[in-house]
Amino acid sequence: MKYYFKEFEVTTKEEWKAAFCASYKSSGDDMHWKEGRSGECLAEDFIGTGGNGEQSIIDLINRILRPQSISLEIAQIEYPSVFDNHPRPRIQDLAMWGSADNGSIFVGVEAKVDEPFGSKTVAQQRKYVNGLTNTEADKRLDELVNNYLGGDEEAHGKLRYQLLYYLAGSFCEKKANIIFMPVIVYKSRGKYFNEYSDRKGKANEAAYKYFMTELGFTPIKDVVGGEIKMAFHKRIFAHGLEKDIYSCYIVK
Repeated sequence: MKYYFKEFEVTTKEEWKAAFCASYKSSGDDMHWKEGRSGECLAEDFIGTGGNGEQSIIDLINRILRPQSISLEIAQIEYPSVFDNHPRPRIQDLAMWGSADNGSIFVGVEAKVDEPFGSKTVAQQRKYVNGLTNTEADKRLDELVNNYLGGDEEAHGKLRYQLLYYLAGSFCEKKANIIFMPVIVYKSRGKYFNEYSDRKGKANEAAYKYFMTELGFTPIKDVVGGEIKMAFHKRIFAHGLEKDIYSCYIVK
């Protein structure tokens, strides 16, 4: 599989770092890029020496779909997934496109060490946007609630807004009818650099599980094992489309 940032091919970890920093409009010494944190860990796993990121995604898809054949063809670093008409798309840490006999596939990776799923719940996001002027953030939230929360914002106010954003961005990839949303936690590498907090990690795991459960995703129990700690599936109808959504929580 080839990796790109926009139209530029990325073949080394240094090029990945440059792409990552460019996405934050940084000259290269960006506060978000640090050894043992999610951006660097993701690069090491997928393009560094000894990483198994690509193969682990292929193995995951094989375990869930059990296709006769599968291929991952192209990947984009810091890829903007557009899911509505408002500014600021969902930025996928790593986006991949491929195919299997079951259909076309999109994989949107969210990489973590122990960084939180954003600081706001859906209820907190509503409070935040209500205090804004000259913005369409309230309309975006309305659309997310109507499309993915059945219009019931009060019942789902405790869900993490970033995860809702992640779901919408992944679902709306037009080139695929099967969506994978793997959250990859680089716990062991974070611990190596003394950058992993068990307390924060457990909070993230709980937030992810709560999100999937509250939205009615069904656990896929026979996929769980090894690095895969949780796996879920739901067929979602939104934006006039119907797609199979698979998500899992991987700890490396």
